[in-house]
This record gives sequence, structure tokens and C-alpha cells, in this order.
Amino acid sequence: MPSPLIPRDRVHTWSESIGKEPVEHQAALQRLLKSQRRISRFVEENAENLTMATGGVAMYMIGVILRLFDLAGGQLRSATWAQVRAAEARVQAAVPELLPLDDGLPARARAIGWRAQPHILDEALMALFERKPKEGEEELDQIEAFKVYMLMWVATEALAENWKAPTAFEGPSDYAYHHIDPTEDDDADEG
Repeated sequence: MPSPLIPRDRVHTWSESIGKEPVEHQAALQRLLKSQRRISRFVEENAENLTMATGGVAMYMIGVILRLFDLAGGQLRSATWAQVRAAEARVQAAVPELLPLDDGLPARARAIGWRAQPHILDEALMALFERKPKEGEEELDQIEAFKVYMLMWVATEALAENWKAPTAFEGPSDYAYHHIDPTEDDDADEG
């Protein structure tokens, strides 16, 4: 039986916390990236297709995804290469459903019903395509943002396959899109 979905509001709250207090989460991010070496290597393999700055963004965001699973509790086994490659093939096959790179991409991505842990991926879509960059942040162009999203999607698929929620974990079993707008207070707090 698949694990329940991590609720959207929890994903958003944890993501905001990681963004606001990166030093507090840094050790956990590094530990998690080391524990999921195949996922880290997958990102490194694909970094040659990214700009230098985007490669760093991708690794950080994969670390955030790992931290979300970590904060949810339960057991997270290490992904195998077979799982990573199978996830990569599934995600690559969905590219025609996502394109073109325009303002409709997030909605088309959300319409793909088989995405694992879709609330995590919705947070990624918001961060990469819908949120305005904060002061001092460099905005990724759509091509680079798309590449990062694809890496995040592959990682989420492989990780979700290896995550067993804690016994008392409460989360939905079915996906329904839940829109979250960053508030002005959130933006001010993060700057």
C-alpha cells in the first residue's frame, strides 16, 4: 500500500521554514544528500546540462525535498539506481504533456495524475515558476527552471517509492490541488 500524501500546507510550512532558517537545516540537508548518494549523483550527472548557478540551486532543492521526507518522519530507504533510472524514464515520457514552456506549464504538470507526492511537486512548481524572486535572488530562466523541476520530479518519484510513513501519519490518499499564494508577510520575513 502506498504511503499517504504529505499534506500541501505542511509541505509549504516546512519549505518556508527551511528557506527562512537555512543554517538551522544545513547539517540535515548535507546529511540527507550523503545518505541518498544515488540521488545526489543523478543530480551531479545532469549538472553538466545546467548553468553553474542552476546546478547549485538544483542540489539545494533536492536537499529540501529530502528534508521534507525527513520532517514527515517514518522510514526512508536509500534509492537504488534501478529506481532512479525507472523514475527518470517515467518523467521523461511525460515531457510532451508538459510542453511548451509557457505560463500554462504548472497547470499541465498538476494535471498529470500519477505524480508521486504531488504536493511536494506543487511546491517546486510554485518556487520555480510562480513565485517572484526575493531581493538578492537571481531568477532562473524558464529553460533552467524546467530542468531543475525535472530533476526534482525524478528525485521525488524515487524517494516516494522508498518512503514509509510513520504509523500515526495523517495525510490524504488522493490528490487535489491546493493553491497557496506567498503572503506579503512571508516575503518580508524571508528577505
